[in-house]
Amino acid sequence: MTTPGPAEGITCVAPRLGKLAWVSERLFEIEGRWAATMTAPAAVEHLATHSRHHGWHATLWRRALPDSPALEADRLVQAPDGWVGALAAAAGADEASDPVKLAMLYRGLVPRALSLVEGLDEVVSGPGSAHITRVVGLVRPDVAADAHRGHRLLEATLGDDEAIEMAISAVKTLDQSFLA
Repeated sequence: MTTPGPAEGITCVAPRLGKLAWVSERLFEIEGRWAATMTAPAAVEHLATHSRHHGWHATLWRRALPDSPALEADRLVQAPDGWVGALAAAAGADEASDPVKLAMLYRGLVPRALSLVEGLDEVVSGPGSAHITRVVGLVRPDVAADAHRGHRLLEATLGDDEAIEMAISAVKTLDQSFLA
């Protein structure tokens, strides 16, 4: 694989940074909204904290966008494929149970967000990428740790077969919306 030159590299990386900013902003919104509707105090605290993390990540991704009139950074902040439909499906769960919301987040949305962060490794290289590498180094372990804690919280809320079935169904719906 050949390493792209600086101009070629930034035109490849910048749209990915914009998509990560968009995803982080949406996760900030949905987790903040859902934090106010969770019934378990641990879930409220968890989502409120993780919402703030995603807000911080969105700021980092936006600051990493190139400051170039040719690239128009604000126009790069847009949804990755499948995310608009997935978030519409997630919004339909605003009144759902804690396990459904946690399953949608930690079995659907957050792992896909982490995958987008990890995908930057494929295209980030060279001397001009030190800042982006640093941002990835801050965000990746933060999202991974939040996902791990989210999985543990989800497992704690899956108290009966009905909750498990509802969570599985919600994740299937979310998965289908990513494919649509």
